[in-house]
Amino acid sequence: MAGTSSDKQTFDLGRQRIGTVYAKALLAAADEAGQTDAVLEEFGSLIHDVINQREDLRHAICGGILSEEQRIEVLDKAFGDKMSPVLLTFLKVVTQHERQDCLREIYNATVKLNNERRGIVEITATTATELPQEMAANLTATLQSKLGREVVLKSEVDPDVIGGLILHVGDTVFDGSVANRLKQLRQKALETTAQEAKASLERFTNSTQS
Repeated sequence: MAGTSSDKQTFDLGRQRIGTVYAKALLAAADEAGQTDAVLEEFGSLIHDVINQREDLRHAICGGILSEEQRIEVLDKAFGDKMSPVLLTFLKVVTQHERQDCLREIYNATVKLNNERRGIVEITATTATELPQEMAANLTATLQSKLGREVVLKSEVDPDVIGGLILHVGDTVFDGSVANRLKQLRQKALETTAQEAKASLERFTNSTQS
């Protein structure tokens, strides 16, 4: 039986919560070792350069086909002499707890928590096509000036936006997209049409009663 959107939201929320729990543990370990920035950089490289690029390693590290012992063996062989002990040990703990499929959520939560405690605002800009580098830099500078805080700008592409952009700042959405403006125009046109139809009906009713 196919799952509902509510099931998916609950599932995603559960993974996000798992990500936050493990992110706090990783940050605590990295802070204690005095290697927070290095560990975050390594973790980002693992997600972007390995898991997102290497299907074989993604299945070996994040999948459930291999046993726990086999997954840890893969980690040792692939990263044993290349990765900091803090992150390697953490990945083994995640594997031992069968949460290896949540590594992306853990990484995202780690970056988010680290930004929050440093007073950095993470903003996602969604546009119809890829945001040019110069425009992204100008947008970042403008947002930093408006907010008075350092901003990390993430960009996403969604053709349905059509034009303009949507900014996600935490749980707040600023929708300046063409798609939203068209939606508002359609809504306003429908309301105007409904009002005119109601007025015409009232005039007709009054004329028949007089």
